[in-house]
Amino acid sequence: MPQRSILIVDSERGPLHAVAENLRQTGCEVHLAQGTREGLQQAMEQIPDVVVLSRALVEAEMLDLCRSLLRNLGDETAPAILIAPTGPDLTGLDDASHDSRLAESLALDLLAQCVKTLTFRARHATDGQSVLECHGIRLDPRLALVEMDGQRLDLTPTEFRLLQALLARPGHVLSRDQLEDAARLPHKERETDPNSAESVSRTRRIDVHVKSIRSKLDQKGILIETVRGVGYRFREAAWDLNSLN
Repeated sequence: MPQRSILIVDSERGPLHAVAENLRQTGCEVHLAQGTREGLQQAMEQIPDVVVLSRALVEAEMLDLCRSLLRNLGDETAPAILIAPTGPDLTGLDDASHDSRLAESLALDLLAQCVKTLTFRARHATDGQSVLECHGIRLDPRLALVEMDGQRLDLTPTEFRLLQALLARPGHVLSRDQLEDAARLPHKERETDPNSAESVSRTRRIDVHVKSIRSKLDQKGILIETVRGVGYRFREAAWDLNSLN
């Protein structure tokens, strides 16, 4: 998955400069802009997942920046916009100096967590068109193309959608109902009673498609793991394929 891209718009030497390095260490691509004018320019060039605005900025300028981003980038590519949180009111505390530093640290930690959540959502919101790659298997939705170690695989449309759903969330278990949604089976074929003949037929149909995908993946078919009583998952990139054979 590509790096999460974050643009922090702050005043000169503002408080958000302290969180930028922390976010970089978590694997984010972080850019800093001084003022809203530079922030808009960088946002237009980089198309970040998240734009973080400092409270040190003028409120009217922040609103203008938000409007400009939405107007120029559109709904599909506009980033999530987050205004940095502030610490609690420390008036009257015995050790205001100590508690102020603690509150600032907590506020920055909260900001970092919010950014991570927003960037995760931003990436997965476009997973339907993102190129997916794991263990040498590469799936490009826009070209309807699947390659394994550089060699093209011939999958049916249903198999393509099932593999795409599994590759999009390696390590996560997908139920047969979720895979059925991914395969776009008609809703009229759904049956609410899990013990009905129709439900058993649907379950077997998903299993047949997964079996076919495994066969086409050859030795890498083992990467699609059966989770008994639940569904299937694609093994994470951290798995050593050789240890599974």
